[in-house]
Amino acid sequence: MTRDQDPLGRQALKARRTRENLINATISLIKEGGFAAASSGRIAQRAHITWGAAQHHFGTKEEILDAILVLAYETFIATMSAPSLRSGPMEDRVGKFIDRMWTHYQTDLYLVALEILLATRADRRHPSRAWEARHGLAHIKIIREIFFDSRLGEAKIKEILTFIHCCLTGLSIEGAFESDVKGVARHLQRLKTDLLLTLSAGEEKSAKRRA
Repeated sequence: MTRDQDPLGRQALKARRTRENLINATISLIKEGGFAAASSGRIAQRAHITWGAAQHHFGTKEEILDAILVLAYETFIATMSAPSLRSGPMEDRVGKFIDRMWTHYQTDLYLVALEILLATRADRRHPSRAWEARHGLAHIKIIREIFFDSRLGEAKIKEILTFIHCCLTGLSIEGAFESDVKGVARHLQRLKTDLLLTLSAGEEKSAKRRA
């Protein structure tokens, strides 16, 4: 491919790769040693550049952390945007919804994003707080798109999403400490059953109001 054929250009491609290397270096350091392990110096060393060079792409370490949260958000949206989630009987959609959520919650990216949120929880002005709000709104939008035939109110949607989030996060954290977590399939089935009952109840109430 020639430079003219490359819409980004060599320098832009090199810059993008460097940004990706810095993000991946930070993710791997946090995964291996926790949030404290990802110092500016170690991030640069893992990415095989100097910290001064790293600052050309990210002014501060906090900007790298924010980029990881954005990446986690975008990955979640991509995971939950599959057309198959938006067709078929409600029971099938519920099963695929929980399975795809669980796939995302098991990734290193989600666990690292969770560590970042926990480490910055005391600073209410930190960009991660905006990420949490954005993620919450995305969940609600996805529920409405996938389960278009249920008329649950926003409060009930938030309630069921909080329950699912807590359960899946707990299972994911348990998996980080235990190589073989028992009963995962049963726990996921309980979530599917509860979600289906809740969505069906919302659908029934809506039908009664229309009758």
